Amino acid sequence: MVAADLRGYGDSKAKDGDFTFRAMAQDQVALMGHLGYSDFHVVSHDRGARTAHRMVLDHPQAVRSIALLDILPTLDVWRTMDDWLAKRYYHWMFLAQPGDMPRRLINNDPILFLHSALLGLSGSNEIFHPEALTAYERAARNPDVVAAWCGDYTAGAGADLEHDHANLGETSPIPCLVLWGTNGAVDHHLNPLEAWQVWFPNAVGRAVEAGHFLVEERPKEVLAAITRHLQAVCKTP
Repeated sequence: MVAADLRGYGDSKAKDGDFTFRAMAQDQVALMGHLGYSDFHVVSHDRGARTAHRMVLDHPQAVRSIALLDILPTLDVWRTMDDWLAKRYYHWMFLAQPGDMPRRLINNDPILFLHSALLGLSGSNEIFHPEALTAYERAARNPDVVAAWCGDYTAGAGADLEHDHANLGETSPIPCLVLWGTNGAVDHHLNPLEAWQVWFPNAVGRAVEAGHFLVEERPKEVLAAITRHLQAVCKTP
């Protein structure tokens, strides 16, 4: 198993200012190639899942199957952005603002921003293991990580949309597992499984009694679902 940060996140370093999912997908494929894997299965959550989506579009030969946890396609998020969703996903607009304003505000009190953002998505920061929360806080104190957050969401409101629009109508037969939380925002406007079947017609999945952080809230249930998914696709000729 390989667990990799996206560029600029965690302890990773961004070598340039390109934070598109296209660049992040290329990073992951290059990393796996460096480790000796020409193709592989991907299990992903949130921004990592958006990277996985782009990985399948740009590098179909590399990805054997994907699991997408608690997201809608990026185009659908923006298409359904109304007042209800904007209150919950305000960071999508805030982090994408031009210039250095978001970075300067966050860097003034990064822990306040981090805890507020996590609480808004989780409902309770008590679901996070203390070591995980400490790692989040350490990363948030790094201005380069904050710059990566902003670069990521700026691309998500611009170049990423252009890339996804260019691929509209394309589908992949790749095996795909979709899981989402019943207590989050993902299924408020659309059925996540049906939204992903537009891109991946063979997608299967279901809701989990949790918020956005499925793994933290329902680790055994999510692990069992992913294990069944991987066992099934690995048996496929």
